[in-house]
Amino acid sequence: MTKEDLFGIISVLKGEYATIKNDRTLLGFLLLNRIGGLFYKRAEMLKINFLPKVDKLLRDTFFAQKRRVEFMRGEIGTISDALIKSSAECAFLKGSALTNLKFGGQNIYSDGERVSNDIDILVKPDGIKETGDVLTALGYVQGRYDRVRNEIESFSRVEILKRRMTRGEVAPYIKLTGNAECPFIEVDINFSLGNTPHEDTEILCEMVDSASVSYGKIPLKTLHSEYFFLHLLLHQYKECELYFSIVRQKDTDLYKLADIYYFIKSGALDWAKIDNIVSKHSLESKVGAVLAQVREIFHDKELTELTKKYVGVQPQVIDYGTKRKFRWNAGYSERVLQGDPLTMLEEVPYDTDEK
Repeated sequence: MTKEDLFGIISVLKGEYATIKNDRTLLGFLLLNRIGGLFYKRAEMLKINFLPKVDKLLRDTFFAQKRRVEFMRGEIGTISDALIKSSAECAFLKGSALTNLKFGGQNIYSDGERVSNDIDILVKPDGIKETGDVLTALGYVQGRYDRVRNEIESFSRVEILKRRMTRGEVAPYIKLTGNAECPFIEVDINFSLGNTPHEDTEILCEMVDSASVSYGKIPLKTLHSEYFFLHLLLHQYKECELYFSIVRQKDTDLYKLADIYYFIKSGALDWAKIDNIVSKHSLESKVGAVLAQVREIFHDKELTELTKKYVGVQPQVIDYGTKRKFRWNAGYSERVLQGDPLTMLEEVPYDTDEK
């Protein structure tokens, strides 16, 4: 995959016709970045033709994602109804909201373009139990899914506490579905915006307080647009800081940058409000770092004009398990194209304050 190939793919995602190389490299890149269904639908609208095998796999990907989104919508709706009735202070995040609600008066994605592997819910630290109790009443269990046995392996109390203290996330809640394509559903309760449990708690509480019920394809409680957007940015920044995320290449998943790009283009944002929130919480560097990634990948003049005030450098990568820190020796687009990101990291002393 070359930079020219990447530019062609991004052009299609922006709704611009491009000449696309029809080969296995294209398929692998799209599927690894979880943008296969999105790319297929946008390419179809532009009447871009593919080789038969390429077209079939992309089409199958789109419709498999469409079925998954439609199936998960039912369970998201059930959870949403229960949480609304309980008056729990929480908000649905990311894909659950993006595939079910309108922002800026429009649907950002059609069914099949954006797919979620799990359901993310944001709560304040003192709201974890209330939301967890609702999920437990709906049949969810904290644990992991065993694909071989098609069973849920429940976590011990020790494992549940360990995950909460080290990841800033509650151990996932899992439930079997009986559906062949989506055999289980995972719900992740998030109570931290950073890579430590109590990072950015003040703005997190503001986010949850901003939440209200919106009525789209299902009723769903989610964040006010500006906070929703900032959560996307802060989550991406977190992915870029953690070594275990880098190893899994979660920092370069293009679907996450697409979420941010399309949200900006939706017209749902009041940039004066964003400026105030960013200034109040000193988020300029984090916001600037992620927006720089989006600008580098999408090359959009309007995006550049709207976001050029935010400047930030890419964060150091932290491996908490081994007490090691790393810095990048390559740009973001190079990292997106590189098969092994670890070859582009160089170690620095752990007590270095450089960001």
